Amino acid sequence: MGCKMKKKLRVTAVFAALVLLAAVLMAIWPSLFTKYDPLAVDPLHRLQGLSAGHICGTDEYGRDIWTRIVYGTRNSLTVGFGAAGLAMILGVPFGLLAGWKGGLVDSIIMRIMDAFQSFPAVLLAILFITIFDPSVTTLVLTIALVNFPYFARIVRSNVLSIKATEYIEATRAFGAGTFYLLFRSILPNCFSAIIVQFSLLTANAILLEAGLSFLGLGIQPPAPSWGGMLSYAKAYVDSAVNYILAPTAAIFLVVLSINLIGDALRDALDPKSRTE
Repeated sequence: MGCKMKKKLRVTAVFAALVLLAAVLMAIWPSLFTKYDPLAVDPLHRLQGLSAGHICGTDEYGRDIWTRIVYGTRNSLTVGFGAAGLAMILGVPFGLLAGWKGGLVDSIIMRIMDAFQSFPAVLLAILFITIFDPSVTTLVLTIALVNFPYFARIVRSNVLSIKATEYIEATRAFGAGTFYLLFRSILPNCFSAIIVQFSLLTANAILLEAGLSFLGLGIQPPAPSWGGMLSYAKAYVDSAVNYILAPTAAIFLVVLSINLIGDALRDALDPKSRTE
């Protein structure tokens, strides 16, 4: 990899890190970024355009769009990182066990993974919402249950290739037990693939949360949600284009930054990329 290409990758990684850092700060301390209440209604200032007082305009109830984007960041990041984290916690042990044991155990675990992957996320969300109230917890659980098999499959494939290497055989010959081999020799070599999958799932979970909220299955109004904002904004796309562009830009920038950071971490942790 040439120096120019590496420099470009560093620049994009820094940009992505800054965007994600800003999003995290918005989620933790939204009051640092706006002075308005995201639920405050002002009928006298409905569907205003961009102005000094409202940098992204106002919605059909006179609420500040920028403020609702800022406060909606917490829900989006909670669903994104929460679903990816739960899926990783569920999937990695199954992948380790299936790849290490092989045979019948591997076949049973993989058929279980197939069963979970056969459920479409939207249909599973509808099922959960009919049982539980629509909430961030419901979304996290739904997205994690649909996607944790991806972690299991990725870890399994890595374990199958790693356990056949000579250094694993050498470690075993020196008397290393199963626990040491799995968690000190094999699992650390799976981190690169796990991190990439984590970043991809986080981005996909944010997109899925926005889609479910757009359909009315996610974060319920009047709580701020990027997908919910898009759902209401579609009726005003001709008269208030800023209403639909603002949450779209928020989703695009956050998802892009997570994917770029995932790629940068993969390159940093992959020994092959460092030697090129």
